Amino acid sequence: MSPALRTFGRILARHWPALMAWYLGGEALHRLLIELAGFVGGHTTLGGLLLLPLAVAARLVSYVAMYLTVRPSLPHSRRADAGGPREFASATLAAILPFFAFYTAWGMLDADQIEFFRVASAIALADSGYQLDQIGDRGGLIGVGVLPVTVLVIALAARLVYMRVSARLPRWCVVLGVYAEVLWTFMLFTLVARWWSGIVEWIAQREVVGWLQVFGDWFAVNLAPVAVVWEVATAVVGIVIAAVIVPAAWLTVAGVIFGTTFDSTPSFARWGGGAMRGAVVSIARTIVMRLEGLWAAVAVIWRGGPLLFGAYALAYAAWGWAEQNGTRGVLQLIGGHESSFWAGVYPLVLIAVGALAEPLRVAIVATAYDGVIGRPQAGLDTRPSGVDAAPASATGPSGVDVEPGGHVIGAFDVETEGSVGVVGEQEHQEDAVRRGLGDA
Repeated sequence: MSPALRTFGRILARHWPALMAWYLGGEALHRLLIELAGFVGGHTTLGGLLLLPLAVAARLVSYVAMYLTVRPSLPHSRRADAGGPREFASATLAAILPFFAFYTAWGMLDADQIEFFRVASAIALADSGYQLDQIGDRGGLIGVGVLPVTVLVIALAARLVYMRVSARLPRWCVVLGVYAEVLWTFMLFTLVARWWSGIVEWIAQREVVGWLQVFGDWFAVNLAPVAVVWEVATAVVGIVIAAVIVPAAWLTVAGVIFGTTFDSTPSFARWGGGAMRGAVVSIARTIVMRLEGLWAAVAVIWRGGPLLFGAYALAYAAWGWAEQNGTRGVLQLIGGHESSFWAGVYPLVLIAVGALAEPLRVAIVATAYDGVIGRPQAGLDTRPSGVDAAPASATGPSGVDVEPGGHVIGAFDVETEGSVGVVGEQEHQEDAVRRGLGDA
């Protein structure tokens, strides 16, 4: 426990101001982008829809920056060859999927879309003279239809094209790749959330659900012990979610950002490599490496052992209790005011408390992660999240060889011998294929 406390204290002593600055910058940009997306959405829903994912990305970037900021203070996770804009962009790309999943599951994506719709609809209604039939394609209403599906397909196609040509593009174009990834992921989770809400609503309207509610009410009135057991079970589920699932989710996000890898587990990239041809190689390789990194990050949850994870869960619960009570205390200190007053002050209170609380959360999660990596029996390691650095030919993650100049030699079968990019040849075996690291 003493090394963990030293790591925790070192993170706060060295990085608290930077963590606070990244958090405040992310929140400010998140708010500005929602307002901008709402303003544009009041004139064209499509334009607002293209801007809204950037608001979520602002928070994602701030958290990626916070975790990469504390990495030099982690004794088991720091790497001398880590750092730089390329690693930052790659870590952001890798974290998009788990972060959006977490963001959607906890209702934050829905909250952003509600705020976007509030701003956009107010502008659209005012411009149309409050005539609903005059609004047309504006107002920020996002539903399951042609528009979001089209945006999803085009963004995914743009991402795949970028994967193919990124090696020939300037380095700043990685921003375009990140945006395409954010856009199609945002639309995917938006559509899934809308479809799921529709399914839940359909189920709620079925007659059998009404019968079950009547049946449950009868139990509550006539069999009080059963009702008590049900209430206790519901409370226990809530506690498990708050005390286990939420900290585990943050630990997974941190693991993806830091680039967790298995020490000895065979790489997913070796599965079915010989069956891939042409453009499919680049796409499959990227997807497979992302899945491998995500699976390694999830493994952090249980490979730390019950004692380490239990201590981490308790620390996270204590943080949650302090953050909640700190917010309540500040609100009570301000006292009662009109709703118009709270409309402007309440968000500022949340941000002010978060500026103090979020560095603590990052320190808790990063300390727990480093504790897991430091256990030899965990069988986990870290690599630089970037994919563009190798001073000499070396073996990269998952048995992938990295050459000077940012090229990777992957174990994929090649259909045409001697084609461009083939650096070695083995009859009836795997050829070594040189691919620009920008393809990842």
